[in-house]
Amino acid sequence: MASSGNAENLEEAYSKLSLENGDEDFGLVLEDVPENSVKQDYNRCLVGRFLTNRKVNFMAMQDTLASIWRPVKGVFMEETDQPNIFLFKFFHDLDMQRVLNDGPWTFNQQVLLIKRLNVDEQLKDIKLSELYIWVQIYDVPLGFKSEYVLKSIGNYVGRFLESDSKNFERMGRNYLRIMVAIDVMKPLKSKMRIKKAGDDWMWFQFKYERLPSFCFFCGLIGHTEKFCEALFDNPQGTEIRNYDGSLRATMRKQSISA
Repeated sequence: MASSGNAENLEEAYSKLSLENGDEDFGLVLEDVPENSVKQDYNRCLVGRFLTNRKVNFMAMQDTLASIWRPVKGVFMEETDQPNIFLFKFFHDLDMQRVLNDGPWTFNQQVLLIKRLNVDEQLKDIKLSELYIWVQIYDVPLGFKSEYVLKSIGNYVGRFLESDSKNFERMGRNYLRIMVAIDVMKPLKSKMRIKKAGDDWMWFQFKYERLPSFCFFCGLIGHTEKFCEALFDNPQGTEIRNYDGSLRATMRKQSISA
């Protein structure tokens, strides 16, 4: 329910509505919409869906994620009218950012696809198909260790989001880390070849942190080869597994997931 302060602000905004005459072109023009009317209610809100066609038990999911996220200032979770779409409203930026940074998150072995809610979009139009995940890049020579190279690699793996602030602090670490948004409708990338002009090609290997269930046959996240349609569509005897468990990064500290 809107607060009395928000209601007064909305009334003031409505009083400033301009009417444009016409038939098909008739519309309302809002002038000076108060910033605290809607935007502040959703500026710490994530929208998410689980990568499954099954109905999610909202109460169980809510209790599980709340106990794992443990937000210092709290979180309010809400079902929406859209199938399998949920809102997660945080009350502090740090809590929200930690959830974005420390994923991916799962519930009942189903991965949660989340992103920050844009108040200018409608829930029915939101296409949640990206998974935010940290990727470790191995076999990178010293001459390739730069932010420019990392961004290029990130945009090959998916969509580059950020790089680890400690990437260039330790010369002895044998990998670099970047966070990317990967399209779950596309196969995972396991390696990439790269070279400088005039030099030979070299290969960079990728490992994914907290990687959810994925298919060793088609490389898609969200199912195993036991339920892979592409595998069943292939003729007998041609089932070549192009992926394996080596894509999973070994974490030094035990991570907790739902």
